[in-house]
Parts: sequence; C-alpha cells; structure tokens
Amino acid sequence: MSTRPGTVSKILWHFTGGPLWDNALNKQRTELKPATDAYSALSSILSSCQLRLGSYHEIVKVILKEKRRRNFETKKLEILKDVPTHIKSSAVCCVADIPIQHLSFHSKRYGKIAIGFHRESIIKAGFNPVLYSLENTQLLNSLYQGYSAVSGMCIFEAISAKDDLESKLESLSEVYEHNIDTYDLDSELQTIESSQDEALGSFETLLAYVKSFDDTELDSIYCEREWRSVSNFDFTLDDIAMIVLPKNQEGQNFYEEFCKTTSLPRSVTIACWEDLIEH
Repeated sequence: MSTRPGTVSKILWHFTGGPLWDNALNKQRTELKPATDAYSALSSILSSCQLRLGSYHEIVKVILKEKRRRNFETKKLEILKDVPTHIKSSAVCCVADIPIQHLSFHSKRYGKIAIGFHRESIIKAGFNPVLYSLENTQLLNSLYQGYSAVSGMCIFEAISAKDDLESKLESLSEVYEHNIDTYDLDSELQTIESSQDEALGSFETLLAYVKSFDDTELDSIYCEREWRSVSNFDFTLDDIAMIVLPKNQEGQNFYEEFCKTTSLPRSVTIACWEDLIEH
C-alpha cells in the first residue's frame, strides 16, 4: 500500500499539446495547439531523445506595494501604491508532478498527449520544483527590488565620469609637467559591466524557477506542480516511464498510429488515454 499523498507522483509529465506563446501579450494563448502538432512534437522529442528549452520564458508578474517616482511637471516625489510590473526569466524546460488520476484535469490546458519520465531521472538531470508566489507578496517585491537595483546600474554614467576624470588628470599632468599614474579605467569599466551582466544572468536563472499567480488561478496555475530546468534535458529511453496518447482526438487515432510506427523497449508503457484516464 502506498504511503505517498495523492498529490505526489513518481512520474513527471511533459505535455506536448499546450497553447502557443503570445509574444505580444507575454502570456500563453487560451486555445490549444492542434493535436497533430502535439503528436509531431512528441515524435520529435523521442527521435532526438531531448527535451529542449523552448521559446517560453517565465514572465514573473509583481504588484509593487510602493513605487517612488519623480513628477517632472511638479518636480515633486510621488509615491504610487500597488503598481503592476513584471520581470522576464531565462528560457525554461518544464515537466509537472501530476499523479495519473489528475491528468484529465490538466488535459484541458495541455491536451491529451504526454510523455512521463521517472522522477529519479528528472532529479538527476537537475530539474527543481518551481516556487509559486502570489503577485503581491513581500517575497516578489524583494526579488524585484534586487533585480531592479542590478539592472539600474548606469554604465553610461560611469563612462562619463571616467572621461571627465581622465580629462582632469591630463590637465594636472600638464600643470605639473609629470605624468600622473592612474588605474586602467577602461579595464575597470569592462569589469563592472561584465559583473552586471553576470548578476543579471543569475537573476534571470533564479526567475526561471519562480511562478507568480493571482488568487483566481489557484485551481489552474498553482495546482500544476511544475519542475523546471534552464538546460536541455538529454534522456535515454530508460528514463521514460510512460507515454499517453488518445484514440480519438480531432478525428485521428494517435494511439494506434504511434503503436504501429514506433518501436520502444517493453519497459516503456504506451497507454491509451481513454483506457487509462477516461475509463
């Protein structure tokens, strides 16, 4: 008898039929991709034995409790309350910790074609559970403040100050008829710029493991139990626990076609969606 709670699975799933990303709105579209595209995506994953980083970047939405802004007309400092903003993560590779009995619920958002990997393989590959947070929390406000402080470092101001300092040192050298030794300021600026890029990259990696949601999404976003990686997942067939396909979706029998055209080790279970989930 299993002692695990019903919310934890030994199989982590990657659905191939989720909605496409809307670059203009920075969010997923509501309609699912065609089932034929989902089937092609599954075939591509299996032929390459790689779960690739997609075009998806997490857009972490933050409701800032307080934001200070200078009003250029009145010259006064304004304090704005509950200001919406967002931060973008690096690209992510996703799976979800979903027990089989809950797959039907998630199919409404991601379709009925999925590949399941053994949990041990996912952990070994460096995936990590996502940190979920409501948009208006102190946690996300602190994260935004740190990211904003790093991204707000003005390299152009440093360059201007460097040029001004070099000009003054040159004038002093002429007055005293003696070269004044200085640090290699260009090298110092390059070091600062490189450090800023490295810090921003680290923040974007951290953000890849953060998912924000509002209180209307408790039954959709929050319940997905995502695990993510910022690297491609190169797997072997031994890492696969199960593949699930429907017999009847959009007028096609994907299960039968897959069984006829694909050869996999007997250790990999190929399950019919209707028999496994909708029986």
